[in-house]
Amino acid sequence: MNTEVLAPARQRISAVGRVSSKLSGAETSTQQSVIDGLYQQGSARIRFPNTIPGALHAVLLNTAGGLTGDDHIEWQAQASANSHLCISTAACEKVYRSHGPAAIQNTKLKAFEGARLEWLPQESILFNGSNLKRSLNVELEKQTEALIVESLVFGRQAMDERVDNINVHDRWRIHQNGQLLHAEDLRLTLSPEFDAQRQCILHQYSATSTLVFVTHQSREWLESQMSRILALAPSDHCTLRFGVSVLPSRLVVRTLAKDSFSLRKFLIPCLQILNDGRPIPTVWKV
Repeated sequence: MNTEVLAPARQRISAVGRVSSKLSGAETSTQQSVIDGLYQQGSARIRFPNTIPGALHAVLLNTAGGLTGDDHIEWQAQASANSHLCISTAACEKVYRSHGPAAIQNTKLKAFEGARLEWLPQESILFNGSNLKRSLNVELEKQTEALIVESLVFGRQAMDERVDNINVHDRWRIHQNGQLLHAEDLRLTLSPEFDAQRQCILHQYSATSTLVFVTHQSREWLESQMSRILALAPSDHCTLRFGVSVLPSRLVVRTLAKDSFSLRKFLIPCLQILNDGRPIPTVWKV
């Protein structure tokens, strides 16, 4: 008689959320960006607070409360011609300990001619033992603008959490007019022998962020924005370090911070500068 007891199958997330924007209103002075398409599957939910004048503001939620091994979540967003779509998240995404496989998060963004697209999620918090494979693919047509940021936090400093065992692969690809404009690949593997903040790749920092702003503005204009961002430098380099680069058709800002609070303290005014005076999502300030 076989008395072997089978372990219950782990329940896994398989979720997809899609949103697209379009212009509404016959007169130029009354045109607003509104919902053109919406799709939600699984734990992926999208809400639309009316907080940003003229833009369609979409807030993403993962009702599962986070990601762990073998979870799959995909976000897709599209800004139709001349529309303005701003996307943020209701809270930080949490990536929990994995039993082995990676948690998969794929993001696909597209902006048509004359559109503005903002991808402004809050930080992803990586807990000890987490395994994350994340990709960001962006397709831009001519005369578009895209403001894109992604941030990672290694444990919660306020809770005195250690992070000495994680695996992360973060992949970016941004195409403009069918040509590769920007590519990033971050791979970070930490073994239990060292605490993440003490390894030479992170020094004492526990939060990192990459920001890319793609625009049709001139290089001189981009350099003026770079000067404004450089003026945000804190006097205490132990709290935050960052670098700004002006490249063809884009500005890139890379940041290392002591914790998520220090990171936000820099990122919020930085985003406000690149958002041309428009308010950033209020969820960033809650």
